[in-house]
Amino acid sequence: MSLQTLPKGLLLDFGGVIVNSEKPANWQQLVADEFLALVGSEPMVSRDRLIADITAGAVAAGLWRNAMSRPRHPKELDQRTYAMDFIAADWPEDARKTMENHYQQLCYLVSSTKEHRELREGITELLAWCNQIGLPVAVVSNAMCGQVHRDYLAEQGLSDYFVAELYSDECELRKPNPDFLHLGAQALCLSAADCWYVGDHLDRDVLCGVRAGIGGNVLMPSPGSAKRPYTVEVTADLVVATPKELLNEMRKYSV
Repeated sequence: MSLQTLPKGLLLDFGGVIVNSEKPANWQQLVADEFLALVGSEPMVSRDRLIADITAGAVAAGLWRNAMSRPRHPKELDQRTYAMDFIAADWPEDARKTMENHYQQLCYLVSSTKEHRELREGITELLAWCNQIGLPVAVVSNAMCGQVHRDYLAEQGLSDYFVAELYSDECELRKPNPDFLHLGAQALCLSAADCWYVGDHLDRDVLCGVRAGIGGNVLMPSPGSAKRPYTVEVTADLVVATPKELLNEMRKYSV
């Protein structure tokens, strides 16, 4: 599809579009140490075991997420399942009970520590321009812990630019489930056909846009994006390198 006019609304992915991310080499150790400090004297496995299981859980969850780009309507992996089944499945019962009591804090720690985030070039200018012309914007993003993303946007002073922030752990479904983009469009009081969606993955984002009947499917590859696990027979309507480039393209339609 050829994009001819500005959309009535803009839906943005978080990772890869609003921010670039890099994984610190020692993130597992950092999470383990903070979690051990959090639980204090409550029963817990050793530090080495905790680091090993956090590492294994992240690998297993990554494979699961790749697999979930195949079903039509995938649900999100909830935080309790991630902590109890992907990390603590084989722990002693007293340590599992401790995890049960603190799994939300563990998931926040993993999500906030696993990636070092920086705003992408031009994202602030893009959001300010959309606000200036009255074009509503919402975040629609897969996330283990959307609260981490909310807190980051608030820290950067960007929260007020968004009509809504929708995260997969809170909505209990994940892209490429088309219902997720429909929820984002509804948050703007629009249909998916009235919106553009900007994401950094063909197999999750562009595929989701095709399934949802999005008005404009924009691919913004990111240096930090995960490698595509398999071929997906979809193409984007527009490919841009950065939010700055997207802003330049959108300005052409507003003339």
